Amino acid sequence: MSIAPDVVSAAAPPAAAPPVVPAAAEPAPAAAAPAPQVHVPLFTGSGKEYFRIWVINLLLTLATLGLYSAWAKVRRLQYFDRNTQLAGACFDFRGDPKAVLRGRILAFVLLVAYQYAFGFSLQVGVAVMAFVMLAMPYLLRGALRFRLSNTQYRGLWLGFGGGVGAAYLAYLPPLAVFLLPTVLLALYPEQPALAGAPFLLLLAWPLMHGRARNYQQRHLLFGDQHSRYELSAWRFYRPYLIAGLSLFGAVIAIGMAAAFGIALLEKKSLGAAAATFLPMALGIVIAYISYLMAGPYMQARIGNLAWSNTSFPGVRIRSTLPAKGFMLLQTKNAVLTLLTLGLYRPFAVVAVHRFRLRHLQVEFDEGFEQAMARAAQGRRNAAGDGASDALGIDLSW
Repeated sequence: MSIAPDVVSAAAPPAAAPPVVPAAAEPAPAAAAPAPQVHVPLFTGSGKEYFRIWVINLLLTLATLGLYSAWAKVRRLQYFDRNTQLAGACFDFRGDPKAVLRGRILAFVLLVAYQYAFGFSLQVGVAVMAFVMLAMPYLLRGALRFRLSNTQYRGLWLGFGGGVGAAYLAYLPPLAVFLLPTVLLALYPEQPALAGAPFLLLLAWPLMHGRARNYQQRHLLFGDQHSRYELSAWRFYRPYLIAGLSLFGAVIAIGMAAAFGIALLEKKSLGAAAATFLPMALGIVIAYISYLMAGPYMQARIGNLAWSNTSFPGVRIRSTLPAKGFMLLQTKNAVLTLLTLGLYRPFAVVAVHRFRLRHLQVEFDEGFEQAMARAAQGRRNAAGDGASDALGIDLSW
């Protein structure tokens, strides 16, 4: 007996409703990366304050026949560091003046030996030149370590980690350019042209300068953070070429001035003394003006190249020093220093320092405090870092 389909349908339990599947939540938008924090260093000192320090340093240095110059250097560095602020905190310098004095005495001994060594004998002269060439790269490295390892910021010490071998590779070639001609002239006095051969290496001087600057910038330390430097030494050729062309123009102008004086002398329109003095005076003025053009230009362009390619983990440096503005500033400083018989010098130093800082930016990718915390993870002992380099030779860079 068959069962009707509608009876079966009535008796069967109702079908379960399909489960409700909640709609997938849309992913939250990723948080935007924080914008880098940019800080510009600030100098809080003044020319009037530094003038008082400069005068006292000068008088005491003269009164002590130069011995106080080591303490004067430390006072100068402390004044500028302690008045240089970055993100509201100041730098500080803690160098020992006695270490600076020892370094300067050694530098004076080497200079005297370099000047008079060949007056004793050929063998003594060659030995002294060899010693100077072997000692200078080590001393230059020590000067960098002394200056930086005695500088601190927010309780963290700066430092320099370049090796001795790399120092010799960086500094020996330029030293050879200046020292080898003296040695060759002493060894072969009958062939003076041979002594000029090392000066052909001046064609590679921009490359030598670039390699030396590479050594300096690549091994900077802040806390336990090591610097990075990404700039080819060949990039130094362009500023040198432009500065060289300007100096070449000055040489031509000096030659024209000399020819003008000779012409006046031949025509006897002026006295012999006046005709001789005039081209010399014009030549000196033109040479000094050329220096004021080429020197600041080189400092601005090479400084911008070097510092804008130097960075630390999460920290970038930008230098935008304008060459034209820097040349005008240095020209003004030179004129006022001459007119005041040197008394404007401390004001000029402050003006240059403030101008440099105004065109320097430090960029922190993750924020200033995060960068400080990262640098503080492995605090170095500055006393131990600088103890092996007790010589503090004053080499400004």
